[in-house]
Amino acid sequence: MRRIAVALGLTAVMLGGGVVLPGAVGVSASAATKPAQVTAVAQSAQDWAGKSVKVTWRTVPGARSYVVKWSTRTDLSSPKYKDSTAIGAWMTGLAPGTTYHVTVAAKNGTTAGAWAKPVTAVLRPHAVGTFGPVTVTPAVGGVRVSIPEVADASDYQVRWSAGPNENRTPDRWTARTTPWSSAFDPATRTWMLPTSDADLTSVAFGNPVYVRAMAKNTYFDPASVRKSLQVRAWPTPTVPIAADHPLHVASYNVLCSGCEQSGTPGWSTRAPAIADVIRGKSPDVLTLLEASGPAAGRGSEQAYLDLARRLPGLRLVDATPMTVSASHQGNRIMYDPTKYSVVSHGVLTGIKDYEVYPATSAPDTNTPWAQLRATDGSGATFIVVAPHYGIPSSSYAEPRKTLLGKNSAQLLAALDQINPADSSGRRLPVVLGGDLNDNRYPEDAIDGAQPTLVRAGFYDASASQHRYGTGKPTYNAYLPASRQVDDPNGDGQRIDYILTQGIQGSDEFVNNWNPGTSAIPSDHNMIEAEVRVPTRQ
Repeated sequence: MRRIAVALGLTAVMLGGGVVLPGAVGVSASAATKPAQVTAVAQSAQDWAGKSVKVTWRTVPGARSYVVKWSTRTDLSSPKYKDSTAIGAWMTGLAPGTTYHVTVAAKNGTTAGAWAKPVTAVLRPHAVGTFGPVTVTPAVGGVRVSIPEVADASDYQVRWSAGPNENRTPDRWTARTTPWSSAFDPATRTWMLPTSDADLTSVAFGNPVYVRAMAKNTYFDPASVRKSLQVRAWPTPTVPIAADHPLHVASYNVLCSGCEQSGTPGWSTRAPAIADVIRGKSPDVLTLLEASGPAAGRGSEQAYLDLARRLPGLRLVDATPMTVSASHQGNRIMYDPTKYSVVSHGVLTGIKDYEVYPATSAPDTNTPWAQLRATDGSGATFIVVAPHYGIPSSSYAEPRKTLLGKNSAQLLAALDQINPADSSGRRLPVVLGGDLNDNRYPEDAIDGAQPTLVRAGFYDASASQHRYGTGKPTYNAYLPASRQVDDPNGDGQRIDYILTQGIQGSDEFVNNWNPGTSAIPSDHNMIEAEVRVPTRQ
């Protein structure tokens, strides 16, 4: 017998079958026709990230809506409800892997039919899907990474470092990771990854930050981790001060005369091509490396003097022989005399040539320096240094990179002697252009030549507002432009550097991998940078 309680102001209607319909007010007996019992209730889909399962059923004639009830208990006590006008509904807020007991009733207004036979539904874990495109973009003080939703993931993590190969053994790059975070909605899928000097990721090193995202499903296989493809971005570079004095500096290891590989052009063929490259770029200041050796056979003048005649727009700071071995005579500084005057110059002392073993016998390398002053009345005054570190002998017990880092420490100490701080603690800005014989990888240690300088306050000019050709190495190994390829990690190995101290950022950096000459000028590419030197009135 159907029992209907109808009274104005009541908030519930009791129906046969035990269904309670909240909110029924003033319903007449003739208005309610009890729908038939729902059949064929079944789980039809799941939304893993949304912690939801969809159940469907067969249409009940005359039903205007349905109500779904579910609980973790077999007697369906302490249930949750969901109304639906469709033939299906999503159960939300489910715990992965938990069995839920589900039933459905059809409704005609406020009248409900009998509950369907209960079935079970489970938000089932599966193996993590593959990553879609991961996006990484520059940011001030770091990089920003965003990942798409990964199917069936329960947790996300992001790894980043200055090293592109996380599987290298040993891997001295200090990788950093975010804590594992929930992949369930609302999930975090964008992170700001900060950079630091400790792991060579801060902007001054000029290194890209390599990023890889990871996902796992702890409900399926906690030990299995899905990895994204590696992506990279450079931190937002430091912006130069527009009002400062513009300086176009280049550095070129031209390969000493007589050092050519067998079958490659000699100095007489290479010298015109070297001069063409330099003239085509018209630098204000040029650091020359390895411009040594007889230009035209035994007893002839040194190669740097030959180049000086071919470059009438530039002048050697010092053309006299140095008290170093002949192979280091060619480390020189040239400048545009219409723009700058030489205040003082000399050779830094104490920078050892570890090509010679043992260290007690190692001579100083020829590391010229010059203090230049702009003639435009801006008062811009700065020091230029042209280092060329030797490749350390394998007889040393210390790693090559460590010895090159010692060279940089020696250079810093020598600079302190010729560039002392004034009464306010300021020093003259420094522009260093040279061949440090030190790659970031595959040696992958963090105590090398460039990191030692950067940690002491130098800035790699390749961390520029505009960079060109940096995907290729600065050492071309005598390969023509058609055979020089981008590094697969997106950042070419470089042993040639332009570094600045006391100068903010750089406007442009170029690795001239395609010299545009018929002869390959050198086994190195000329590099150049546009920087801005602080002015002093």
